[in-house]
Amino acid sequence: MENIRLGGWFLPSLDEAVRLPVHEIEEDLRAAVASEGARVLLKAPTGSGKSTAVPGMLRDAGLEGRILVIEPRRMAARMLAGWVARQRGGTVGAEVGYAVRFDSRYGRETKVIYLTDGLFQRWLQDDPELSGVSAVVFDEFHERRLAVDVALGRCLDLQESARPDLRVVVMSATLETGGLAKFLEPAVLLEAGGRTFPVEISYRASKPVRDRSGRMAEAPVWEQVAAACREALTDPDCGDVLCFLPGTHEIRRTVELLENAGWARERQVFPLYSGLPPAAQEAAVGPCRRGKIIVSTNVAETSLTIDGVRTVIDAGLARVSGFDPRRGISTLLVQKISRAAADQRAGRAGRTAAGRCIRLWSESEHARREGFEVPEVRRVDLSEVVLLLLACGVEDVAEFRWLETPSKEGLERALGLLHDLGATDAEGNITEEGKAMAALPLEPRFARLMMAGVEQGCVSEMAFVCAAVQGEGIWASRKGGGGEFVRKDDFTDFQAEWRGFDAAAGMNFDPRRVSQFGVRGRGSRELAQGFERLLNLASKRGWPTEAVDFSARREAVGHAMLAGFSDRLGVKVGEATLACRLVGKRKGKLDDQSAAKRSAAFVAAEITEVEGREVVTYLKRATAVELAWLREIFPEDFKEVDGAAWDESRRRVVARRELRFRDLVLESKDSDQGVNLDAAAEELARRVLGGELVLKKWDAAVEQWCARLACLSEWMPEMEMPCWGDDDKAAAVAQICHGATSYKEIKDAAVWPVLKEWLSVPQRAVLDSYAPERLDLVNGRSAKVTYEYGKDPWIGLRVRDLFGVWETPTIAGGKVPVLVHVQAPNQRAWQMTKDLESFWRSGYSQMRKDLAGRYPKHPWPEDPRGEK
Repeated sequence: MENIRLGGWFLPSLDEAVRLPVHEIEEDLRAAVASEGARVLLKAPTGSGKSTAVPGMLRDAGLEGRILVIEPRRMAARMLAGWVARQRGGTVGAEVGYAVRFDSRYGRETKVIYLTDGLFQRWLQDDPELSGVSAVVFDEFHERRLAVDVALGRCLDLQESARPDLRVVVMSATLETGGLAKFLEPAVLLEAGGRTFPVEISYRASKPVRDRSGRMAEAPVWEQVAAACREALTDPDCGDVLCFLPGTHEIRRTVELLENAGWARERQVFPLYSGLPPAAQEAAVGPCRRGKIIVSTNVAETSLTIDGVRTVIDAGLARVSGFDPRRGISTLLVQKISRAAADQRAGRAGRTAAGRCIRLWSESEHARREGFEVPEVRRVDLSEVVLLLLACGVEDVAEFRWLETPSKEGLERALGLLHDLGATDAEGNITEEGKAMAALPLEPRFARLMMAGVEQGCVSEMAFVCAAVQGEGIWASRKGGGGEFVRKDDFTDFQAEWRGFDAAAGMNFDPRRVSQFGVRGRGSRELAQGFERLLNLASKRGWPTEAVDFSARREAVGHAMLAGFSDRLGVKVGEATLACRLVGKRKGKLDDQSAAKRSAAFVAAEITEVEGREVVTYLKRATAVELAWLREIFPEDFKEVDGAAWDESRRRVVARRELRFRDLVLESKDSDQGVNLDAAAEELARRVLGGELVLKKWDAAVEQWCARLACLSEWMPEMEMPCWGDDDKAAAVAQICHGATSYKEIKDAAVWPVLKEWLSVPQRAVLDSYAPERLDLVNGRSAKVTYEYGKDPWIGLRVRDLFGVWETPTIAGGKVPVLVHVQAPNQRAWQMTKDLESFWRSGYSQMRKDLAGRYPKHPWPEDPRGEK
């Protein structure tokens, strides 16, 4: 029988016993899961066999129900199921099966099911008690996926309520397990070893090269990888080569370079990423008669072992999804991987023999990288998870059993979006519409779009929009496109996209043919698959679907798009610009070819950030909408506001009446009549405080009064003097400006009348007594005191004027010593001290020695205190 590879090790035959490193703890594992409600934390390195062997161990331990193995990736779930099924002498779908999105192979008799974390979330929604399941195994937990964090919390809650018999096993390769162990308490901790060979690590930091324009720049990552690959192939023991790149674009460019390189002709080149068809994925990881080069994303970091790999080339990058809750913008950015992820990648080269890893960065940079990846709960949109938790009865998601509590801002943003989508009411409780959205295997926004398509009679159009937005795009140019597919009377950018897609479908998505029209064959084919799946979903639910016709259903499409994207409503700043304002006080730039650029308002289905000399937020895939539709769908979100605004040209405040949708101003009208004087005072004061306008009579004496009051309030709180902070200053300036509407009226306004009224007569006396403007000294002289908040008050006098002042003066009832600037005859400070006694004892003689010759007319007694 043909040898196969399992978890990094050769299996001589499926009929022979196989010993993997994880088998060392088999008896301990059996004992740990013997009791109902067991919790096990297993730490084992990649290559120990935990992903393939542990589920079988649990099955052989006598657990009667199903064993669910939760994987972070579809490819791993499918392939692991196949390997384990063969190992146990069966076929996929019998004893061992898998379930991933849009693809599953298992039956009633299947006892071990590998499934993705996202699908497991849906299983929990459909069957919260996990009927017929005896154990849930969380594999590769160190990746800290949001869906896994939440699913683990729900399983622990389930153990403590309806399913005390459920077993939970958490497996991790690199995670620091201390905090996780505490979260799982009471839990049995097990640790298995691994069998890996040494891997030689070398670093190849990229050097700038001259680009086509003659400027020095870093070489593209695909060129760096190809160069490292060429170097690796000079080693006769390099084995198969596994290259890690951040995404499909970089993979395609790398594959193209390698396939056209003469030095790589003896090798077969395989791409590997999650979007590939299963057959192509299996070809990349399966046996090959020729030596091979696999060019992969981070899907090859964990779970999967690729036989024959002895060289790894790591670009050190990954495409990481993120979300800015403040601006409501999702991001997919190329970022540097952590040291733990780099170790995982390097370990792929040492499974069967000593290997080599070439890292395309410097060793010093490696030391500065993060130790572990940032958990998804801290960086992704939480709206789907929050909706599912609400749907399963969690009333306060902030109090859910989080392994790591998400940020308050992230939760608030998620709840805000769900409210905008109609999934929750004003109190944050889930609505019937929200429950229906949670039942769909879609993100909340797309679930709402599909439901709006049903309500408005445009299911097919919304299915296309959902598929298009979730895909990589069909246009060959990254800037977008459309070209000849754009029509002047289009109201949405999806019309051109549909025409381009429809044309590509007519050419059977042939890349060579469709590229002539600026369309990507691969992107169009992927869109077709997503579109078909959504149409099948609609069919299963009995939703009516018709041929796509955006023009015929313009109003229906506009209503549906508003239902799904009301939080991305935008208006242009002016007719001659593409700059726009959006709901949420965000700004962006509309695509210059957008069908919505002549509309009064629009919704943007895609918001992306591009970082160049400055960060620009681009608004794409826009759909024009009418304000009447907004009023019809969201009547409670409209309001008219009377306020004040600044007219820069006339430097005055005007009355402004605004029509707002939530916080977005749709229309405004200015007038000089009826200006709210309180609002005008606040606007003028804000500009004074910002330095834009100047009150001429707010001089140094006023600043000293402010500092005196602020200092005394801190020094002597028992006096209960009013504080003087930024808010107090703003209130005082607003009071000075009250009654005025223009800068002309305030620039010469009196200041002291307002400040004098700030304090009562007794308080003024306290201020003058304990924080005086001038300080009377014991020698009969008077000195001006300078106050600065947060610093020592100080006086400055020539040394002869300090004769007789042998001790440091104080203010604030003796609490605060005054810093004395002892000045030379030219009135420049020679020494600053809060210890005059020490100065007269030792400092004065040095000063006399240094300056007496330069200033002979100044009195320089040998001992001014009259002491010998």
